[in-house]
Amino acid sequence: MVKEYKITVIYRGKEVSTVISAQSKHELYNTIFGQYPKSKILKIDENKKSRFSSISLADISDHVADFLQINHIDEESKIFFLNQLAIMIDAGISILDALREIKKSIQDRKLEKIIDSIVTDVNNGSSLSDAFGKYITIFGNLTITMVKLGDKTGDSAKALFRLVGMLEEIRDNRIKVKKAMSYPRNVLIAMAIAMVVIINYVIPKFESIFARFNSDLPIFTQILIGTEKFFANYGGYLFIFLMFTYLSFNYLMNHSQKFKFTVHFIMLKIYIIKDISIFSTLNRFMIVFSELLNAGVSIFEALEISIAMVDNLAIRKKLMQSYGEINRGSPLHKSFSSIGIFDNMVIQMIFTGESSGELQKMLNSISEYYKRKFNKIIENMHSLLEPIILLFIGLLVTTLALGIFMPIWSLGEVSKH
Repeated sequence: MVKEYKITVIYRGKEVSTVISAQSKHELYNTIFGQYPKSKILKIDENKKSRFSSISLADISDHVADFLQINHIDEESKIFFLNQLAIMIDAGISILDALREIKKSIQDRKLEKIIDSIVTDVNNGSSLSDAFGKYITIFGNLTITMVKLGDKTGDSAKALFRLVGMLEEIRDNRIKVKKAMSYPRNVLIAMAIAMVVIINYVIPKFESIFARFNSDLPIFTQILIGTEKFFANYGGYLFIFLMFTYLSFNYLMNHSQKFKFTVHFIMLKIYIIKDISIFSTLNRFMIVFSELLNAGVSIFEALEISIAMVDNLAIRKKLMQSYGEINRGSPLHKSFSSIGIFDNMVIQMIFTGESSGELQKMLNSISEYYKRKFNKIIENMHSLLEPIILLFIGLLVTTLALGIFMPIWSLGEVSKH
């Protein structure tokens, strides 16, 4: 059971008081000396407050998010944290001191707790990658792999700077995607508003007229009325169902490997999403693979670490097949060729790199190749989606137009009966 302790220590000549949560006295002392090394403990008082009285809304939110494994740390906070860590390590500051200093400027409550835990683990002898590895659902496979790369190469600062660059690139690409989707989103919002106005204020007039003449409304008008009645009667249930589906999806994505693999496999079959997933994943895979080879890591270990970074389980499975073939003595270009996710040009470049002894240089070129292909898709996303958007908007406009004009065209005929 987690208990709260109010502790007072002398640290660097000053008296410091704070509250620390721990499950045991051993964990408490580890935490104290992790945060305040070479300090002198003056007082330790167990907080006797009721367990329930100390629970805040933020605590409940944290527990729910932890259960569902929803990443609820701001992206900018993570990038800031990793960038500051890289700068401080590059400046010659020890990892522990760097983490303690960064913690002082962190505003995110969850991230602050994570840094505390990382400090404790590193102080107890864990590697930085092992300490980060406990929070893979927060930081993601890419971050954990790049931290591990720093441990392997002995240059954590360089690995972290590279990581920050990739995270900023991912963030910028996400912004580009949002911008590309802003036009269809705005059009759909406008269409939804138009539909609500027409269904609530225009269609009822026609409904009363046709009811007076004991005639049926045209089919498209009935569709609009049926849509309005469905949302009026079942809108609340639909909202609850969608929320339940969303939470269940998040839970299964983080707790069921089979479900996650199925989702990732389907993603590789969907228009545009397929190319975005493959190009972005292979770009990062090649970066990590080439960096590890450049650091002198064996091709087997480099491939194993690089594959562990891949988030898409369907792509990871294919790469693991190539890893098995390499272990059986197959050349890299042949093993990559057999899994069917690399372009022929890429296979030829790997073959050339293996033959000339310039594999690491070729892998860097391949990484840039996939980066260019990925950026091209992001930049052209609007034009790629335009046919689908126009088709969808066309169907909506046609339904609305026919729903309004068909009753008008039918009024003359109805009035004769």
